[in-house]
Amino acid sequence: MKIEFADLGDWGDAELRSEYDPQGPVIRINFRVADRLSPEERSAFVKRAIAHEMYHHLEHLGEIPVIADRTAREAAASE
Repeated sequence: MKIEFADLGDWGDAELRSEYDPQGPVIRINFRVADRLSPEERSAFVKRAIAHEMYHHLEHLGEIPVIADRTAREAAASE
């Protein structure tokens, strides 16, 4: 699994913190968010983002079931 910082674009009022790309596989962490955090906040942010996207990686691999409801799936990934 590759992990990289990337510009994930402007999402207006929404904030895209990270994304999972199964084609890499790669986790991209939004440097627009990370760059405005203190070092301590950034460390916690990166750990949460990686854990969240690893959940989606496990879904992709079929190791955990994919929850049909997107809101519930994203909540589960953030636990």
